[in-house]
Amino acid sequence: MLTITTLQPDHIRFQLNQLCWTILVLCLTVGQLKYIMHNVYNGLFWFALPIFLVVCNDSFAWLSGVTCGRKFIHREFLRLSPNKTWEGFIGGCIGTIFVSWYLSKFMAQFKWMTCPMNQFLLFPQAIDCEVDPIFHEALMRVPSQIFELFPRALVQGLPGIVDICMVQGDVAQLAPCISGNSTHHHHHFEYVNRMYPVQIHALSLGLFASFVAPYGGFFASAIKRAYGIKDYGSFIPGHGGLMDRVDCQFLMALYTWVHYNTFIKMTTVSVPKMIYMYHLLKPNEQAEFLEKILPLTDTKI
Repeated sequence: MLTITTLQPDHIRFQLNQLCWTILVLCLTVGQLKYIMHNVYNGLFWFALPIFLVVCNDSFAWLSGVTCGRKFIHREFLRLSPNKTWEGFIGGCIGTIFVSWYLSKFMAQFKWMTCPMNQFLLFPQAIDCEVDPIFHEALMRVPSQIFELFPRALVQGLPGIVDICMVQGDVAQLAPCISGNSTHHHHHFEYVNRMYPVQIHALSLGLFASFVAPYGGFFASAIKRAYGIKDYGSFIPGHGGLMDRVDCQFLMALYTWVHYNTFIKMTTVSVPKMIYMYHLLKPNEQAEFLEKILPLTDTKI
């Protein structure tokens, strides 16, 4: 109401322009900071990993662009950013996916990274919690049907692939194939490896940081081009200022929050989560829950 009442007919174009910029800045900064705080509360893993992935994508894209830019693909990548190249974009994607897989595995081993925290302490203390199952090492088995889509020679060359055969004997059984053995015939390929389930989620974050998050930087380039400025500031000489380093972080933080609430918070079940949900129930609902759960425990015992 105050904004509308202060509009002046002689300056209304300028005032509306400033109002639009104010709303845009609030949406891009203040609104996104809310999700950054949620990511911190869910665990430093969900705050630190997206930041590192954006930085890695920017670094690998720069390195690939400097070394291989316009040597293989001469087509223009984006008119808004003439210095951007297809080689840089593709190199940034490959490097980011690689880093997301191994960096998430390394970070998942530390409780101070994976434990959720909802308070800030003046003096740091040891953090202990029951870690979410996605941060526990597990055995991953790739369905054998996937390998049937590719040539057998290509699949056999992949690291970690086991060729499973049906061994003919008194009792037919599955075992790794042995070259030259005439008592078996080929059955299927299998891939079994130990990994952290969170690495699969990290790949999703890496893909977003590679293909979508850079467009936050392209949008920032459009703003600079519209106003005829080269850099947002000189705080980091030669790198476009501080804004150029964080223009993708806000979009990445929003996606991380959405991914966590969609595929992790709502779909994984753990004892701490069940206890937390139990305390959210009303007293009569808690009594009803105990009434229905106690017969199940007696059956198990």
